[in-house]
Amino acid sequence: MENEFQHSVPQWWMSLSSGVIYLIIGVLVLLYPAPTYSAFSTLFIIGFGVLGAIGVIYALNNRKLLKHWEWTLMTGLIDLAITFLLIVNPKITQFVLPLYIGFILMFRSIIGIGFSTYLMHYKVRNWGVVLALSVLGVVFALLVIWDPPFGAFTLTNYTSFAFLTVGFGQIGVSYELRRHQREYGS
Repeated sequence: MENEFQHSVPQWWMSLSSGVIYLIIGVLVLLYPAPTYSAFSTLFIIGFGVLGAIGVIYALNNRKLLKHWEWTLMTGLIDLAITFLLIVNPKITQFVLPLYIGFILMFRSIIGIGFSTYLMHYKVRNWGVVLALSVLGVVFALLVIWDPPFGAFTLTNYTSFAFLTVGFGQIGVSYELRRHQREYGS
């Protein structure tokens, strides 16, 4: 089983790339709050499209190496489905878009929680940081889902924090995978 983990990290950079994309989206949402969420539709379409493609490519490239590669594939496909929904209906109301975004961020954060237990199982250092950031991602995602009536400003902040925690979590995963690859030569 250790051999499986050692061979599952050759594309650690994909986790890093998706983390950086999440961070960029989070910072842009925080720096440029808009009166309505529809102003962010283009940003979310591009972001979820790229993230979905990265997830699908990573899953398919590692399907013979990863024990549960289907989860990564499903995450990428969900991101692509969200992209499709946003393209088909670009004038999503202020209430519906936060639900889309909140649920996808919650799903990604729950996947992060599961992945942190995977890292813990293989005794990867700093797995707890990935767990903590993923739990924070769930909290902020729930706030995004729960708080739409309180206005775009609060919602924008929660959305930004959710993207930032998911991004830092993804970067943490990539750091640990890369460190493990260097230490064990996989």
